[in-house]
Amino acid sequence: MPEISIIIVNYKSWSVLEKCIESISSQNIRNNEIIIVDNNSNDNTVKDFKIKYNKYKWIINNKNLGFSKACNLGAKAAKYEHYIFLNPDTELGINCLIQLKSKIINYPNSIISISQLDSSGNITFPYGKFLSIKTFNGIIRFMFRFLKFESRLKDHKKPLLRPDWVSGSFLSIDKKNFNKLGGWDEDYWMYYEDMDLCKRARNIGMEIILINSISCTHYHGKSSRINLKTTVKTKTHLIKSGIIFIDKHYSGLSQKILKFLFISSRVTEYLLMSPFSKLKRLLLYNLIFNFRVKEFKL
Repeated sequence: MPEISIIIVNYKSWSVLEKCIESISSQNIRNNEIIIVDNNSNDNTVKDFKIKYNKYKWIINNKNLGFSKACNLGAKAAKYEHYIFLNPDTELGINCLIQLKSKIINYPNSIISISQLDSSGNITFPYGKFLSIKTFNGIIRFMFRFLKFESRLKDHKKPLLRPDWVSGSFLSIDKKNFNKLGGWDEDYWMYYEDMDLCKRARNIGMEIILINSISCTHYHGKSSRINLKTTVKTKTHLIKSGIIFIDKHYSGLSQKILKFLFISSRVTEYLLMSPFSKLKRLLLYNLIFNFRVKEFKL
């Protein structure tokens, strides 16, 4: 059975992090380690957690380095040959890791993820298609699915899926392939880094696998929605990261069209919703005034 290093990036997510750690500990398997990278939560709770969970590795950053860089720091500290990158707001299902270890052996040249449920036990969809003209906008995405009679609920009944990308909230990859890819791209502070990693993996012939028979619970947004200020910051990075992805993986006319559609769809959404939402007003302000000019260059 493979030995696993579980890498968790935390930012002020103490209540859910505790549940996450306990769910890992309850798996009762050998040859695994937990590495927690704290992105400058800057409170006294980290000291308490280090004492309570002193058998695990802790990396305490003196500033918030973002998800990708923190994950890479965790990987550098890992001693085992297989990694699981795990959000602090996840809780593993019973025997999750035991089941996963057997799948890792069966799919050695793959990025692997698992099924996710929300806090109410409803199915969520931690995977998708790469950002493209068809997928940049929710309305267009819905239209294409309707026309093709696509149903993710039907997909959930399949034991195994091969989507374009899987979420970084639970992402498993072996050390050799991770290093071959150069790790997480640190140009992404938050969002789209998982899509980017999967895109680069597929480019070198790796498979992207989602196993529906294994599951965890994901309490979405507990790290990124602590308060309005944090939410604005993270949602602003969502837009920036989308632009970075387009610039990295598209060129020529398709890049220009996709970037225009991506930005204009956000502006339209925020304009329409700004009378009813302070969050949308702040995001619109950031989008118009705070982005660097080169990020919008077509």
